[in-house]
Amino acid sequence: MKIVVVGGVAAGMSIAARARRLDEFADIVVFERGRHVSFANCGLPYHIGQTIKDRSRLLLQTPESLHETLDIDVRTGVEVVAIDRKTKTVRARVVDTGEEYDEPYEALALAPGAAPVRPPLPGIELDSVHVLRRIGDMDAIKAAVDGEGDKARTGGVRHAVVIGAGYIGLEMAENLHERGVTVEVVEMADQIVPPLDHEMTRAMEKYLQGHGITLHLSTAAAAFTRKSNGRTQVELKNNTFIETDMVIMAAGVRPSAELAVAAGLEIGPRGGVVVDDHMRTSDPSIWAAGDVVEVRHTVLPDSWLVPLAGPANRQGRVAAENICGRDTTFDSVQGTSVVKVFDMVAGGTGASEKQLVAAGVPFRTVSTHPHGHAGYYPGTAMMHVKVLFSPDDGAILGAQVAGFDGVDKRLDVFATAIRAGMTVHDLEHLELAYAPPFGSAKDPVNMAGFVASNVLRGDLQLWYAEDYPQATDGSRLIDVRGPDEFAIWHIPGAENVPLKTLRTAQEGWDKDTPIRLYCAVGFRSYLAYRSLVQRGFTDVKTLSGGSTTFRAFHDVDPTVMESSTPMISYAEEASGPTAGPTGVVVDLDCTGLACPGPIMRLTKTMLTMAPGDEVLAHVSDPGFALDAPAWAQRNGHQLVEIKPEGPGFAARFRKGGPLLGGAAARIKDKKSFVVFSGDLDKLLAAFIIANGAVAMGDEVSMFFTFWGLNALKRPDAPKAEKSTLERAFGVMMPSGPDSMPLSTMNMLGGGPAMIKKVMRDHNVPSLTELIGAAKASGVRMVACTMTMDLLGIREEDLIDGVELGGVATFLGEANESNGRFFI
Repeated sequence: MKIVVVGGVAAGMSIAARARRLDEFADIVVFERGRHVSFANCGLPYHIGQTIKDRSRLLLQTPESLHETLDIDVRTGVEVVAIDRKTKTVRARVVDTGEEYDEPYEALALAPGAAPVRPPLPGIELDSVHVLRRIGDMDAIKAAVDGEGDKARTGGVRHAVVIGAGYIGLEMAENLHERGVTVEVVEMADQIVPPLDHEMTRAMEKYLQGHGITLHLSTAAAAFTRKSNGRTQVELKNNTFIETDMVIMAAGVRPSAELAVAAGLEIGPRGGVVVDDHMRTSDPSIWAAGDVVEVRHTVLPDSWLVPLAGPANRQGRVAAENICGRDTTFDSVQGTSVVKVFDMVAGGTGASEKQLVAAGVPFRTVSTHPHGHAGYYPGTAMMHVKVLFSPDDGAILGAQVAGFDGVDKRLDVFATAIRAGMTVHDLEHLELAYAPPFGSAKDPVNMAGFVASNVLRGDLQLWYAEDYPQATDGSRLIDVRGPDEFAIWHIPGAENVPLKTLRTAQEGWDKDTPIRLYCAVGFRSYLAYRSLVQRGFTDVKTLSGGSTTFRAFHDVDPTVMESSTPMISYAEEASGPTAGPTGVVVDLDCTGLACPGPIMRLTKTMLTMAPGDEVLAHVSDPGFALDAPAWAQRNGHQLVEIKPEGPGFAARFRKGGPLLGGAAARIKDKKSFVVFSGDLDKLLAAFIIANGAVAMGDEVSMFFTFWGLNALKRPDAPKAEKSTLERAFGVMMPSGPDSMPLSTMNMLGGGPAMIKKVMRDHNVPSLTELIGAAKASGVRMVACTMTMDLLGIREEDLIDGVELGGVATFLGEANESNGRFFI
């Protein structure tokens, strides 16, 4: 049999090698238009970065070695330019000479791969604009970085722009950075690694920025221009201009299907060659495999292009077996992929949430944040695990993992589970390798299974970050973290009821009022959920993934930590008197501690220190980079510097002096009111002051308790079933701002009428108008839930826009205020 293979890399060489092992007497010819075959194209960025120093290690085979070991005729530098299906010949052209000749075949296998996308932009042909697909591309980029050839005069590339933040783009960014090149990455999507869901990539974006890589998201390249100084100007579509030495185009690939199209083979809706499950094309004598074909997806409907080395090699093996007379089928592709950037790793398998939404496939999700191995063993950090599953039977539809240690092995377990058709219930029972350096007794895979199974069994009801704020409308939003965590950042409108106080605090709560819980990662709020539902609360849900997922999804930072340099220094930004350094430095190991562990240990350590003493904290929690500045500012300390260290950060804090620490450092232009009185004149004063403060640019919160709460009643409150005592209170108390008495000279209602007339005559707004103005200006109005329970006031009795809260809500506001009023 005469077998001709077009393409000599992953799929093509798999076809040729497998065919030889099955048929010793076949005549096998491989055409490869490049200069190399069977090379490790996934390793190309790492030779540029000198992680792989020996170039020859990337050349897995040569034409000579393939001829010696497998008796395969490999012809490099020869391109197949046409297929004659009638005569069963291909037209081959020698790249160097242009010589053409025909080569007959009995079985033809197409494995030309995919070509890098090079959009038709002005200047795309400049020699400073590179792609990375083959050994020659790698050599050219490395020579420029090394300072060879034209770059020898300037000492090599010092600045580079990478177009595309997918796997290749990020690997190139990392390796160029390791060579001392300043790197800026441009990505059309609003996130890096677009195949993953948005919240899964947020931590990696911050991690990249912490290492000095600049990200330009939600924009794209518009043009490239050669400057008079020899450098290249990159114009972005958002009118940003970047001057650089080199551009790497990593904007994706497209199938090299030109041969198949010209030969009249069937092409799929995504531009790839259509094959059956035997990898046979619409021509019974032609097979195809690798990046050029469209294949069935394991989870999603329709056919897909999945340009990955693993599937390409498996497809090549299946094609060869069928060419040689076996009946072997290729099942599907699930797109398992992973990328490492510095010490951080992220990847996915199966379908993502956005793919499932686009395909109309019903699903549920859970997010967890376990550690890679036992927290008490050094070297671990929190990871983000997201599992997508069927709401009917719990079948696993997809999984994504981002973190530092053990990400790849968890991803492989999820990939195996999807391939085996397992459910989230099966994940609960997997017995996985455990020792403190490698995992936990409850592995992150098990934990994801526990949470997802709890959801399916009805033991847990979730609300999701993407549903905010609608998910919390009309609900009590309760943060069960500690007060220090709450003070650093919390979801707007939340009240702080720490888990340890919840069992006492819930006494007297209305069990029918919807309650939405959250904590840092979802565990404490799960405990709170189980406690409340077993006490008879009827509408309780907890936030999937906690505030960690919430902040990632909504791009919420409690402080600004956007930097283009590896070290972020806050020393020059400190304002006001500071304590000078004493020379005392305490080394504090917080690695392995999940939030709020590092903050709690820092707080405890600072209490034992004198002003000016310093703490050098080593933290493995990636979110610490966002919390550290807020914690320091709130507690009057100085964050001297913070820099990446392994999976986390090393942060140096200086304890504040008397003028820098304590409550004085926390106050800001904010006014908080406790409105206790139900007297018209006092309420007028309260709202006049509140509106005035807003007009001066202050934030204002007003906490209404006891008789003051009557000012927020609506005159048209709907009728509701109330007890005799509640009805009695309703009769005795004012029914809104228009029926408030005066504190003195009430005169059976005559006094208020006189005051209101005088106010109208002098164009002074009424209390109702002042309340409306306050609402429109953003004044936060909170109704005391205890008062509501005592006086029989329901939420529907109050005007729109009023939040429900307790004393912790007021105290949280008061602690941040530079003006506090009790009226």
